[in-house]
Amino acid sequence: MNFDHSHKRARDAGEQAASLPDWDQRYEQLSAGRFEGEVDELRVGPAQVFAERANQVVMQAGHLSPHRMSIALVRAADAPGWYCGHRLPGEHLIGISAQGDFDLVASAGMQILALSVDTQALRELITQVEGPDAELPAVPLLLNAPRAACAEYGRLLNAALGLANSPADLSAYPASRRMLALSLCDALLANLRSGEPTGALPASAASRRRIVARARQYMQAHAHEVIAVPDLCQAIGTSRRALQYAFEEVMQISPVTYLRAMRLNQVRSELRQNRAAPVGDVAARWGFWHPSRFASDYKALFGELPSATRSAAAAREPLTA
Repeated sequence: MNFDHSHKRARDAGEQAASLPDWDQRYEQLSAGRFEGEVDELRVGPAQVFAERANQVVMQAGHLSPHRMSIALVRAADAPGWYCGHRLPGEHLIGISAQGDFDLVASAGMQILALSVDTQALRELITQVEGPDAELPAVPLLLNAPRAACAEYGRLLNAALGLANSPADLSAYPASRRMLALSLCDALLANLRSGEPTGALPASAASRRRIVARARQYMQAHAHEVIAVPDLCQAIGTSRRALQYAFEEVMQISPVTYLRAMRLNQVRSELRQNRAAPVGDVAARWGFWHPSRFASDYKALFGELPSATRSAAAAREPLTA
């Protein structure tokens, strides 16, 4: 049974997303300033444990790899986050399955402590304990778990991550690795069974989340085109006021601000990956026709000029033919 630990620091939201390959995610930095993030990850058998944190507001959207399910403990810092339309002040347990997409607006400083487990391993465990007819419990978006249960879950995951710095080398002890994996599987199942699912979103909140989802989908599909707010409203079938209210509630920013941030994140990703194309060409490809205004907006969001992003990428990874 494998026992692999890694600790990665990131200077870019996309780089942080790429450090979790089991999660097909797209990260977009929404708040202004230099990005600093880190991911501490442990893989043992069918289980993956990781702690993630970033100093900026980040939109995380995507889905979990097939045949896995996850429960994460999220702890907001100064401002609440939003998960699939639910406001997340303080501490919450959230559920993620491979059955659908999720979206999380992670507030600056939010700690995400997550456990993801292969569903086949969970089925085998349930069959051994409860018999061949037992079924895996469903994964709700939010679990109303008591504070003590949240604390116990957090202690277990932190203890697992802390084993990487333990004097004892668990990679040399198969029995200990197996017991750790079983403890993690048990913890995930116990929270799924004992945590009370949060009720459905109110109709108004669900409607605003759908508006934001449709708007983001349209923006991403037409990111290289000129997108005016009236055209966007017509394309997704909503009013300008409803669009504004939906973004302010779900994303905490206006649709125009989000569209600019989305395009700037795309430029940043391309600058880091394609170091041959001129900066001006990359910017123009994503709709930024005014060079000085683009450079100003870019620096305001990321805390550095586009040329600095490219230089840093070149220094970290030599250009190959």
